[in-house]
Amino acid sequence: MALPASPVQEELQPESQLRNHLAAAVRSINWTYALFWSISSTQPGFLTWTDGFYNGEVKTRKIVNSAELTADQLVMQRSEQLRELYEALLSGECDRRAARPVASLSPEDLGDTELYYVVCMTYAFRPGQGLPGRSFASNERVWMWNSHLADSKAFPRALLAKVCQVLTGRKGRSALILHFHPLSSIHVLD
Repeated sequence: MALPASPVQEELQPESQLRNHLAAAVRSINWTYALFWSISSTQPGFLTWTDGFYNGEVKTRKIVNSAELTADQLVMQRSEQLRELYEALLSGECDRRAARPVASLSPEDLGDTELYYVVCMTYAFRPGQGLPGRSFASNERVWMWNSHLADSKAFPRALLAKVCQVLTGRKGRSALILHFHPLSSIHVLD
């Protein structure tokens, strides 16, 4: 899906442009989130989480000066808070609340889908492994229905999807869709 670039977007860093494109794609089809995997610069031969956008339910909202934020800014802020939580968990700083901003999230603040989104950031795939790796290796889209019933060999995050009650299926108008361009993928879930 090609999105027109606005003058404001052209001034943004590539990471911000990617996030804005993911946000536009997810919002245009009213899905819950998008994850973007690409070949890792720190783990050669692996696909790792590069960026994402979260548009789902929020269990606990932590914000500063909410009166000044638009609805779009609140959604973008939530994606950023989830990214910051992931980075804090990786660095081991999640338990040091005094050193983190007031609006920082902790794992207890997350609902099921938010937890699934954050934990998915930790996954790495070799080409051919799991759905992202299969999509990358074949350079084709991979569709999955009923992810909560999937075999964990085909979908390593199946148990996580089941525990977090992430459902996909025709009746729920949901699907996992993976498609890799030469070096990247968008994974969208409703």
